[in-house]
Amino acid sequence: MTSDLSALYRVSFVHAPDPIADTANYYGVKFMPGWAYALAAHIPDDGRYSLSLTDCRFEKFCAIQEADVFLFSGINQDLDNLERVRKTLKELYPKGRSIIGGPITWSFEQAGTLKQLAGFDHIFIGDGEEEIGNILKSLSTGVHPPHVLHAKRRFPIDEARPLHRPMLDSTISRYYGAVLEVSRGCPFLCEFCDIRVLPDNNRPHNKSSDLIISELDHFARLGVKQVLLACDNFIGDLRWAEEVIDKILEWQAHSGFRLSLYTWLTINLYKSERLMVKMRRVGFDMLFIGVESFSQNSLLETAKVQNAKTNMIESVRQIQSYGFIVVAGMIFGFDSDTDASFQEALDGLSDAALLSGDPSLLIALPGTPLYRRMKLSGRLREVGFSLRVYKYLTNIRYLLPATTIVGGYKHFVKVYCNGKYQYQRLKNFFSLIDEGNFIPMESKGYSNLGLFLKMVATNPAAIWQMIRRVVRFGSEPSNIIWALRGFKLSFANRRKGGLGYFQFWFFAWTTAIMKYRYISDTEFDVESIPQGYDIKNILPAGYQGVTNEPIPLQKIEAQQRTTIAQLEKIVAARQ
Repeated sequence: MTSDLSALYRVSFVHAPDPIADTANYYGVKFMPGWAYALAAHIPDDGRYSLSLTDCRFEKFCAIQEADVFLFSGINQDLDNLERVRKTLKELYPKGRSIIGGPITWSFEQAGTLKQLAGFDHIFIGDGEEEIGNILKSLSTGVHPPHVLHAKRRFPIDEARPLHRPMLDSTISRYYGAVLEVSRGCPFLCEFCDIRVLPDNNRPHNKSSDLIISELDHFARLGVKQVLLACDNFIGDLRWAEEVIDKILEWQAHSGFRLSLYTWLTINLYKSERLMVKMRRVGFDMLFIGVESFSQNSLLETAKVQNAKTNMIESVRQIQSYGFIVVAGMIFGFDSDTDASFQEALDGLSDAALLSGDPSLLIALPGTPLYRRMKLSGRLREVGFSLRVYKYLTNIRYLLPATTIVGGYKHFVKVYCNGKYQYQRLKNFFSLIDEGNFIPMESKGYSNLGLFLKMVATNPAAIWQMIRRVVRFGSEPSNIIWALRGFKLSFANRRKGGLGYFQFWFFAWTTAIMKYRYISDTEFDVESIPQGYDIKNILPAGYQGVTNEPIPLQKIEAQQRTTIAQLEKIVAARQ
């Protein structure tokens, strides 16, 4: 490679998430921007380019060095900050070109709001691995690509290259752990999910198990202890998932390394006892699963068939009995929800012995069948997705009255934060792992309190957030009593990792108190259908039939039949 750096085409990766949303969602913990390392690996390493990464969570964006092209990525809620950084860099370096890609570009195109990104010189939509080399080649020779560019196809992830080593090695130590994308796609067809609508994404696309092992080995040799295996559904292809786990077990046996792993998957894991045993042995202690609701009707409405076909409480209990903590996604606002849904969720969380269950309100993501249904039925609202004004806002007009949604949500979080309720769930969890399935782990677990506190200490916003956590928790004296009882119970179960479970439980509990202790009606921007709305319109003309989704028609029709059948029940009940 040439040593004349001035002759190289300078490529700067800029990671600029919204600082308020980032701290609110991750509490001061910083995860590596995997998109930058993965994309950098596909830039030709032939001496033409110099690469750099600026993470605006650590470095001031106004101090970013001059570059010939600045590469951005982000999600919808990052829009304001992305634009602020782009504008500053343009003022500093007017000759530099800016390119934005990632989920925000796909989402805005689907919503018809791509003009919000018009300030960027180029907007890229789709997977960039195969395209980045040609784009940079054109720019470096003075040929400017079109303003909006599309990937020609879904990138075959089995052709992915190892993460960019120089960038990784020089920066990984400042993050909580490593993030490694291992697969893309999910075979299920939940109506509200935007995973299904990406091109050729309704099936698993898997990275080779050998490359995954190579990456894990490199992380371990760099001193990394926690690794998030990023994917849409780790068990979308069960055979591949088990192959990966088997390869990790083999690697652990000959290397001596033990990593703590976390991933996202679906509830049907409960069917595979053999896989659950292996996943515990390999180092998985926490799993994110979209539980969404304990109401069969709400699950059928959204065609979440993998959940609707099972007894949700028993399935969660089966998974957790092996020692996993299920981090549960919960949603309020389905058309099938009733006044009782909020208490039903509280009862379900307790009966399933779930240690987490932070709720969200249903949102119609651009491009999804739910978005199309809401738009056709006149129930779509134009809202932004920033935490700077409202904490809880959605783009749907709900069937439940807005006062019921707000009141029910506030009832849920009031009970959820109660010490007695929290203690009972912890007690239920320890009873569950005494049933005989428990598999101990050799790694310490994905939750690392020391590393978390170290990161908080370097972030003023996170420090203030921590102060609020402590003050709000201590403002109710009974909380301390229930926390001590929880610690005593956990200490009695220390041989089964009780203190680790206490750490997660206590963090989740204090986080809920910090978020919800002073929740008020003014923090909600929620709307319901107007008076006189014809209930038949929840099934609008044009919803059923052929769509432009690249999914086998019979699968789309199956999803529509499930959703329509449940919505027809709602119409019949209200007429």
